[in-house]
Amino acid sequence: MNTIVSAFITNINVNPTKSIKNYIENGKLLLQANIPKIIFLDETIFDEFKNYSNELTKLIKIKKEEIYLYKYINLLENFNLISTNPKKDTKEYMFIMCNKTEWIRQAIELNIFNTCNFIWIDFGIKHIFNCENDEYIKKIEILYDKVYDKIRIGHLWDLNTNYQINLYNNISWYFAGGVFGGNKENLIKFANKTKEMCIKIIEEKHLIMWEVNIWYLIYTENPDLFDCYWCSDHNNTLFDHY
Repeated sequence: MNTIVSAFITNINVNPTKSIKNYIENGKLLLQANIPKIIFLDETIFDEFKNYSNELTKLIKIKKEEIYLYKYINLLENFNLISTNPKKDTKEYMFIMCNKTEWIRQAIELNIFNTCNFIWIDFGIKHIFNCENDEYIKKIEILYDKVYDKIRIGHLWDLNTNYQINLYNNISWYFAGGVFGGNKENLIKFANKTKEMCIKIIEEKHLIMWEVNIWYLIYTENPDLFDCYWCSDHNNTLFDHY
């Protein structure tokens, strides 16, 4: 009843805390889950995963330059995020994060497995989970039957509290961005609003930021679109409370 959606693109940043090798190995655990999956993979590493293609796993080759935000890159004159890891939080990394809803849109349009709900899971999210590999895979498989109408997404901060940060250059943790899902019709609405908000911010402020910041701005204008659940942190509760 759910299709899992994810994506992986390389050579967009440098993250000393996570090697590409480890990220790939964590992604392969996601690919082992015995539920429908549509996975978008960078053409440069596609062959690394082709053996995982099967009746429940559709792998789609992509190029990062195909992301719609790339055509706006020369407008980002004010891109200056306050980050503890600026080599990770690059313009291209922001493009990838903000494109999650577009990959969801593409998966819905394909709807290879004829499901009414879709769930985004970050490809290498296993690194934040405190469990063995088999348990992690089982947690993914349990998500198959969890169906919601609205946008189901975990929140860390109190959504009714103004934390007095500048959402345009500071990371906010109102939402955890690694997992979200819901009914395909509302996910399309969410994708539309995310794209509209990203383009508006680029054209008006000449910058871009983390997807969770974009989503909080959308939430403030459209709270009824969301069905939020509490997460204790970026950990197992992202799946367990979904």
